[in-house]
Amino acid sequence: MTPPIPLLTIDLIETVIEALPVQNRTMIRLLLLQYLELSQEDILYMSQDQPDSRFQAGGQPEKKASDTEGAREISARANQYKQFLRQKRERPWLQIDCLKKQISLTDVQIQAAENVLSERFEVEAFSLKNRKQEAVAALPKPEIRQLDRKWEQEEITEPEYQTTRLLIEYQTLLRRRERQQRRINVSKRDFENSGLSPMQDHEIAHIWGIPLGSLSARKVKALHQYLTTLQAKLESNQALPDPSLGRVDLWRATISALSHKRVDRSIVSFMGGIERTEEALLEKLESFGNSTMPEEQESSFWQVMTRIHDTEHSGAWFNHTRAIFALQRFSAILSEIEPTLDEIEQDLLLMATPKTKAESLAVPEEEERSAELSVEALGVLNALIGESDDKRRS
Repeated sequence: MTPPIPLLTIDLIETVIEALPVQNRTMIRLLLLQYLELSQEDILYMSQDQPDSRFQAGGQPEKKASDTEGAREISARANQYKQFLRQKRERPWLQIDCLKKQISLTDVQIQAAENVLSERFEVEAFSLKNRKQEAVAALPKPEIRQLDRKWEQEEITEPEYQTTRLLIEYQTLLRRRERQQRRINVSKRDFENSGLSPMQDHEIAHIWGIPLGSLSARKVKALHQYLTTLQAKLESNQALPDPSLGRVDLWRATISALSHKRVDRSIVSFMGGIERTEEALLEKLESFGNSTMPEEQESSFWQVMTRIHDTEHSGAWFNHTRAIFALQRFSAILSEIEPTLDEIEQDLLLMATPKTKAESLAVPEEEERSAELSVEALGVLNALIGESDDKRRS
């Protein structure tokens, strides 16, 4: 384990990098591209340093391509990688933000359920404790059906029905809280891991426009000079930890310090992939945020929203964008949900109120509607009828 270095700050890291020669400075900034910005001098240096592909193809152009054009291409490639890396870190950060809001809301709902059960229905503390321990293995739907059957057959009173129904809802809230805690633990691990990996060699070679074989020596030289300069700076400040505590890995410590930088918010638009339309996605997000989505659908929707597979035709580049759009909208929806404890208690009592016999026996009248086909469907149907007529004639 690398001992912590309190005085290794982001400002110190950037100061050490800025003092390096342009080739080494450019290499370090590329390795840490998700945290650091390339300067115009770095981009111009790479455009002048990369070989001209026309010479490698055997041509003999009169002059090398303009530095402005090369710098523009390098900047575009660097921005593409930078956006991907930063969105890869932004996605779990947004998941954590949404889950914190969900957990806060669920905790208030659990507190309201406990208040109603203990104060209004006088449920003993040990009964609540037993229900809490059995929450994970509880099956709410069969229990609710059995409860409704007893009510219809007049085997229980209304207070007994309400008490049992609230206990079932209490267990549902506890299971939801446990799922949300598991999700936030996974999201925190993903967030930590997303910031610990530097750029890969082939990615740097692609941005720089140089052969991969010539990159290794430059990388070793740049890392050696950066780490040597950083160690000398820390020694002069007497900031290095006691060697007896373990070996100091200054490169890992650098990435760890930079990982505490603020996460930039991306401006994204709806791209599909989660739902067919933006309206359908927002409708599901509101249902998820208001806790009206069925329990069996909740987990699958969270997975679809946050874990889009990289095997889609668009590849990994757009997967983060899709998830970020949904998570940004979900965070906004959760921010608007601020019920008071009294409001939640009233909603729980309303939910636990049994239906009257008249309501149970009432059957909604279904309006008879003639089936109407759209213009596109009529076109397909007419085409099929035409094909059938042609076959009969032949």
